[in-house]
Amino acid sequence: MILPILIFIGLFVFYPYVIIVIRAFKDNYTGAFTLRNLQNVFKISAFRTSVLNSLWFSFLTTLVSSVFGSLVGWVSTKISDRSRNVLMSLFSVPMTLSGLVVAFSFIVLLGRNGVFNIILRGAGLPTFNLYSWGGLVIAYSFFNIPLFSLTMIGAFKNLDMSLVEAARNLGANIVQTWFYVVIPVLIPAFLAAFSIVFAGMMGAFGTVLALTGLSRSLLSLQIYSHVSESYYNVPQADAFALVLGSIVAMVLVVINFLERKVRVKS
Repeated sequence: MILPILIFIGLFVFYPYVIIVIRAFKDNYTGAFTLRNLQNVFKISAFRTSVLNSLWFSFLTTLVSSVFGSLVGWVSTKISDRSRNVLMSLFSVPMTLSGLVVAFSFIVLLGRNGVFNIILRGAGLPTFNLYSWGGLVIAYSFFNIPLFSLTMIGAFKNLDMSLVEAARNLGANIVQTWFYVVIPVLIPAFLAAFSIVFAGMMGAFGTVLALTGLSRSLLSLQIYSHVSESYYNVPQADAFALVLGSIVAMVLVVINFLERKVRVKS
């Protein structure tokens, strides 16, 4: 029964990544073995900047999504089951939209001549720069807050309220109850959602390309630029992909380790 799944994963996940790893160590012109492609990622200033930008952009967007996603999850415990189901249905919509559709929607709302900027400009207030890093964080949070929320809604819904009531009856205040009871129970779900969002943000491409083109240096855009006609260098693009995949793998391993430690303690 699982053989078709294993074949699919092998053909479309492992095989392409093996090819990427092999080509990352080949010279673009001679095909000879070389470490230059990987060295370039960390030696060339522009390439190194793309690595750092991808890391802090992914962490910042994931952090914003985690804060508001957890808040929505907590609010969901205060509403009826019917309202919660409606909320979860609405939150599933952004995740089905194309990145280009979201990008142009934000341009209409927050672009230089977008609806909100026209209102702000008319009121004599500072306008919002959608094409900045802050604009990109907001645009990608549109995807990721619902994604994070869906995980946290389930976590809050399954929270055993008898534990909270027992803590309060034993004299714990609200802060102590959250710190010693609620947060330890929710951390595994929080870390799982954090890892999903972070991994997606490391590969952010469509929306950022539509909004800023190649003006923002990210690993995904470096890969794109090195397989395009202007900077055609597939082995260098493979080196970027190898670094990107390695970073995501290391972060996921650390998060998985923390999640297991938390589960053991709880």
